[in-house]
Amino acid sequence: MYVSLNCITIDSDSTNRQELANFLGRFGVHVVGQFAGVDQLGHTLSGQGAPQLVIINLDPNPHDTLKKVANLPRQFPAITFFLMSQTVDASLLMEAMHLGIKEFIPLPIAEEKFSSAIERVAGSYGMGKKAKIIHVVPTMGGVGSTTVACNVAASFAKSAGRTALLDMDLIRGGVASYFNIRPRYTIADVMDSAEKLDQQLLDNALTLHQSSKLAILARPDLPEDTQRVNAPGFARLMGVLGRMFDTVVLDSLMSIDPIYSHSIQQADLNVIVMQLNVPSAKNAERFVGALRRMGIESSKMKIVVNRFVKKGWDIEPEEVERTLGLKISWMIPNDFKNAIAAINFGEPVVLRAPRSEMSTSLMELTTLLGGSSMKKAA
Repeated sequence: MYVSLNCITIDSDSTNRQELANFLGRFGVHVVGQFAGVDQLGHTLSGQGAPQLVIINLDPNPHDTLKKVANLPRQFPAITFFLMSQTVDASLLMEAMHLGIKEFIPLPIAEEKFSSAIERVAGSYGMGKKAKIIHVVPTMGGVGSTTVACNVAASFAKSAGRTALLDMDLIRGGVASYFNIRPRYTIADVMDSAEKLDQQLLDNALTLHQSSKLAILARPDLPEDTQRVNAPGFARLMGVLGRMFDTVVLDSLMSIDPIYSHSIQQADLNVIVMQLNVPSAKNAERFVGALRRMGIESSKMKIVVNRFVKKGWDIEPEEVERTLGLKISWMIPNDFKNAIAAINFGEPVVLRAPRSEMSTSLMELTTLLGGSSMKKAA
């Protein structure tokens, strides 16, 4: 789930405040203010740029803190208030309900319930739309995952509504070259304005590929600019994209660093691109194992074999399926001639050679990944 809510947090412990800010950033909730107590909260909420959400940790004196909060929900009805506490007794909960508190969150936070609460708040502010997130990951260099991501994204853009493509290979990414575009802005530039990022700013930053109408955000121009890309900024970026587009495709890496871990957790589908050889299969096994340890369900993983040939593979498809405990979702036929021509001319295969066997396979893969959204568009 990705949203883009502004929030103020109240907690007497400075370490807790920072940990909560980091946690909220994973959901696209941007902390615009942190306070140790509620005393100055009323003045802050009366000013310009008031947040949509206020989260208050009642501890260590929950009943006393609740009394200080008492008038705020009625004074600021347009703002949603969450209360948190390790103390969960009937009198405290009943008092909070009478004050108009919409959510009481027992500590420690249960992530699934908290995510649902944030989603309800986002919906009440017109942020209920959520793009389908498709996270495309290579098992090793050269398997053709960028080709898969770019062609799937172009197919979505042509057949299933507004689509964005992000290049998350921050050093070597080739999305811009694949579409023969020279973007004015990159994902690093978006990070610079992450705190103020909205639809208007992002519209200006995205580059539109004219023939497919695909919106593209390229990797940084300079390798050192990758240092500007951070997890909170990326979460806010995805929050805005989630409301602007129907589908967001991420051309990514096999990594569990914070930005990539966030993408894995929030993706509707993690598409793992491999070839039928031993090194690729071993990396696929390692990565699928990591995803399972992160709590990713098998239904959110798709194994796609690229450059498939009917004879001459190093490892049997059935052996891959037994090892991974997953069925291979799709096999894209090997078509070096059309694939390399598309790269050299800067135009996806599905646009350059739409009747080729490779294009047909990629468009059918897009339908598979799109599910009900593709059927609805059709």
